[in-house]
Amino acid sequence: MRIGIDCRLYGLEHTGLGRYVMELVKFVLKNDKKNKFVLFLNSRHAAEFQNRKRVKVVVTNVPIYGFAEQIVMPFVFGREKLDLLHVPHFNAPLLYPGKLVLTIHDLIKHYSTGMATTTRKPWLYAIKRMGYLLELSLISRKAAHIIVPSNFVKQDVSSRLRVPLENISVTYEAVSGTINDIVLDNKDKKEVLEKYHLNQPFLIYTGNIYPHKNVEILIDAVAGHNREKELDLELAIICSRSVFWDRLNEKIRSRGLESVVKLLGYVDDEGVSKLYSLALMLVHPSKMEGFGLTGLEAMNVGLPVIAAHASCLPEVYGDAALFFDPENVEDLEMKINQLIKDPDLREQLIEKGYLQSRKYSWNRMGKETVSIYNSLTK
Repeated sequence: MRIGIDCRLYGLEHTGLGRYVMELVKFVLKNDKKNKFVLFLNSRHAAEFQNRKRVKVVVTNVPIYGFAEQIVMPFVFGREKLDLLHVPHFNAPLLYPGKLVLTIHDLIKHYSTGMATTTRKPWLYAIKRMGYLLELSLISRKAAHIIVPSNFVKQDVSSRLRVPLENISVTYEAVSGTINDIVLDNKDKKEVLEKYHLNQPFLIYTGNIYPHKNVEILIDAVAGHNREKELDLELAIICSRSVFWDRLNEKIRSRGLESVVKLLGYVDDEGVSKLYSLALMLVHPSKMEGFGLTGLEAMNVGLPVIAAHASCLPEVYGDAALFFDPENVEDLEMKINQLIKDPDLREQLIEKGYLQSRKYSWNRMGKETVSIYNSLTK
């Protein structure tokens, strides 16, 4: 069987999607010993798979989401005479006539809407949103099978896109191991804190700062805690620079919170590991996630997690996180204070977090994905 994987989103420059595609390819190739694979990669990553047995690389620099993707990619895929094509996102070309597997990571854009969620002009945002809704509706019905990262997304895709549950499979994601549990000596601690202009104790948030990530409630909770409690906290936010960064930074400055909230920008995995080793806790306040990998990464290195009781997070984190109402800043403030004051609770969450993070496996995800491929070609 000849299987194609659209790998144009391969690489950490594509954040969570890029990590998923990297792990997908790695563990599908590891676990499949009989099928032949065609990987459609951009030129930046093509060399990584040259001279691999049963693997052909097709250099493909067609941008994602654009008009060219819908027109050009059917021909690019079609030339390879595939038995099955896996597109690990919703952006598969509607005109491709072959058998198709999709990965749909979430339906966030169904929930997070309006001008606060975009950098586009109103007319362009309206066109792009209509295009997204039409594309996803049509391609989800065209697909032979859909892969999702949680049962929450499975139910969401089935109900919103009217896809039968039997056509959807859950393959959980996992911790990659590039964020490590480390211990810093006093000299290294001082260097890290000085580098990022931080003082202990500090909380940490890692991820994008789109509106649905709900980061402002975390800022409000830290500011409220510092007004009422003896222990002053700082908040470190690890995120890539964007228009949303600028908007949030302006709000922080307007409230005079520059000494409390530190926007660190992009931090590599080594830096994240060091910051996690010094942080008091990670808070994941997002209202909508497909899987919630950030919290599991923190759990895996012994950092306790407070998370919103929303979307897939209770499913993925189980009893290893302390949950709060994502609409209630007082509840989050109370949970932060509870975790500070109760060392037994902190130790319980650390221990449960270690165990919870180890329930998930990229290797298992690879095996399950190969099983889906094989089931569709019998």
